[in-house]
Amino acid sequence: MPDDLEILLELVSEYCDADDHVFDATVARNGLGPLLADDTFGAIWMIEPTGDSADGYIVVTWGWSIEIGGLDVVLDEFYVRTRGQGRGGEALRVIEADCRERGVKRIFLETELTNEAARRLYARHGYIADTSVWMSKELI
Repeated sequence: MPDDLEILLELVSEYCDADDHVFDATVARNGLGPLLADDTFGAIWMIEPTGDSADGYIVVTWGWSIEIGGLDVVLDEFYVRTRGQGRGGEALRVIEADCRERGVKRIFLETELTNEAARRLYARHGYIADTSVWMSKELI
């Protein structure tokens, strides 16, 4: 899958534009590289092309939880170019099946507060809003 780096960079740039994130190609390359090399840290799924190129991608990263007694994942990024045609829902079903096979017990995700469409998609597929609040701190 290392051959997918250039199309992934294009898709990540589009994802950042859609969610008002700053796109930095170097940071994206550093983040994607180990995931493309093997599945030590997580996995990337490319969404089937609708034309000449992939229609999107999903990234999950592995975690571990004492609370649930095992493997959990963070659905880190999810982007579909062609919206409103069921492709996002189908992609979720594919990654959920793969995660079940790997023994994953829970999938976490976050959405931007303004992205109600994403939350509606996730809710249709059984995801529920947590009462916990994610916090972060940059260590660089």
